[in-house]
Amino acid sequence: MTTGRATRMRRARALIGGGGRLGLVALSALLATGCLGRSPEVHHYMLGTLSGAEAPAPLEPGLPEVSILVGPVRLPAYLDRSELARLAPSGEVELDAQHRWLGSFETNCLRAISLGLARRLGSTRVVTHPSKAPFPIEYTVRLHIDDLVVEAGGAMRVQIRWALVGPAHRGTGPIEGPPARLFRFEQRREGVGRSPEDRVRAHEAVLDELAGRIASEILAAETGS
Repeated sequence: MTTGRATRMRRARALIGGGGRLGLVALSALLATGCLGRSPEVHHYMLGTLSGAEAPAPLEPGLPEVSILVGPVRLPAYLDRSELARLAPSGEVELDAQHRWLGSFETNCLRAISLGLARRLGSTRVVTHPSKAPFPIEYTVRLHIDDLVVEAGGAMRVQIRWALVGPAHRGTGPIEGPPARLFRFEQRREGVGRSPEDRVRAHEAVLDELAGRIASEILAAETGS
């Protein structure tokens, strides 16, 4: 505590000795402004914010609307947290308490993918898990994120498995629609940056690319290509 702060504390003690309740109020004010300081500011981030020129264009305008359920998604432990994570050279996962996801990463992840699908397929019937959609679901996208983290050097590791189930409610046999198709999305993105904002943009870019891959598979199933 600095000399100035120590002087304020002595004055507060004097007030307590002679002023009762007034002295306690004065001490509280001094502690709040002089000794305790302010808590570090916490920044919150969300995904699914692409707009304008950044937003993807429809893959095939005029395609009939399809209904899609995005989720559930399984996450590694470091993404099942509100804090932004970074992988240290030692292999330790560092959690940034001053930079957090708004809500949960799971909510942000499903939001970003669903919005990317809706824009590319021109559909208003894209919902996230869990859903109480008032319409039947034709396609379900199930996700398992094995790795999605930025290393201390600024590179991002991406390992995502996903399954496309559907189209449902179109078959004639006991099992409607084709069996689930399984896919893998793996890459290493160099030079994404080290700042929290860089890391958020990197997550946004990966999930938007994933949405593009899923949309292409759904379009292929719809058009028979």
